[in-house]
Amino acid sequence: MRAVWRTDADYEATRRRMVWQKRIPDRFPDVIVTVVSDADVIEAVKLARSRGLRISVRAGGHSWIATSLRDGGMLIDLSQLNGVTVDAEARTAIAQPAIKNTEVMAVLSRHGLAFPAGHCPTVALGGYLLSGGQGWNQGTWGIACKNVTAIDLVNADGDLITADAQQNTDLLWASRGGGPGFPGVILRYHLRLFPAPKSIMQSLYVYPLDLVESIASWLAQTVASLPASLEQLLLMGLAPPVAAAQLRHPRRRHLTLWPVTYGDSADETMAALAPLENCPVIDQALVRQANTPVSWDDLFAVEAAVFPEGYRYDVGIIWSDADPAAVLGGLRDRLAETPSIRTEILGAVTGPPTIDPSAREMAYSMAAPLYIGSFTIWENPEDDEANQRWHRDMLRSLEPVTRGHYMGETDLTASPTRARDSLAPGVWERLKAIRQRHDPAGVFYSHIGQS
Repeated sequence: MRAVWRTDADYEATRRRMVWQKRIPDRFPDVIVTVVSDADVIEAVKLARSRGLRISVRAGGHSWIATSLRDGGMLIDLSQLNGVTVDAEARTAIAQPAIKNTEVMAVLSRHGLAFPAGHCPTVALGGYLLSGGQGWNQGTWGIACKNVTAIDLVNADGDLITADAQQNTDLLWASRGGGPGFPGVILRYHLRLFPAPKSIMQSLYVYPLDLVESIASWLAQTVASLPASLEQLLLMGLAPPVAAAQLRHPRRRHLTLWPVTYGDSADETMAALAPLENCPVIDQALVRQANTPVSWDDLFAVEAAVFPEGYRYDVGIIWSDADPAAVLGGLRDRLAETPSIRTEILGAVTGPPTIDPSAREMAYSMAAPLYIGSFTIWENPEDDEANQRWHRDMLRSLEPVTRGHYMGETDLTASPTRARDSLAPGVWERLKAIRQRHDPAGVFYSHIGQS
């Protein structure tokens, strides 16, 4: 266990390493503890209790708002806990919280298995699963946290315990999408796995931005007839490099439609992608790459290009029931006013929600037919004010059509009810009751910025 206190010479360098992006908030833990074992975590929790320090937890540091950075208290850094063991016969795995999406899929692929890991390659499993986990082939395999069957954790008393279907069931429920206010340090996730697809295939279409209303309207009418194994994303921004080389103006924003599908054969995946060729404006596509066989690495490469490292980010995600054409058309117009060419809007027209809040099998419980993500991306600190102002104004314009938020990619500091607004009615109250039951002294920080 290595502890770096605020008075130590290497404190600021250590603090900055805790955050993935370059826009680092002015929040300063009293001590940052990097652990390498279960025993280290137990020792750290007991040290925090003895000194009256509240605890935050970091797995991969990919939170856009750096939720693990708090003023005061102890930050427990789990970055060295990044292993995974696989039981191929049982189709299960036990994964530590800091293993990254690419690492998980690489290990599982060697066993012919897969998991709905997150799209972004450098996101670690811990924060991803706590926030729900929207991942690859989610339509078939389900939201990632639904496939967590048990967790091993150190609780507020410093004890190593297990939460599963027989014991501490409320903690298992909370770990499935309850967000970054969990009352413990999760050391291992027990995962349900799936046979790896024998064929993964994508298509890529790049259109002029002025066609967004036509394409969004067509998708809204088409999505219900698409197979569950097909996921699609609309990107208003710079085209991914795999397509940009074919564009006359690669440094301008375009509308990219990116469908990906999974199956047992090339014939199956080609059939799943076929409806995308029926887009009524396909003859106006500037790039048309259909039925391309891809690997997990290929998919991660597209995501890495969409979310480049080395930049400053402000991010907001909403769920909406509104007309996709009207919402995306309005955002297209606002995007023209952003100070940074790298800023982008993502949209997914998903059809009817697949989450049934009444089932109550997991805290994750918010979804709607339209998913909108605003990723404001810029390079220089002197441009912070202009980019953040544009971002705030853009999100404010969406308030009339906002049904809720996605816990993993929303700014919890923007509203004292943002975490509650990322959950179905009654779920926030249940999370609070679980925290009170398992951490009555408030050893662990709750969700940042929430009342």
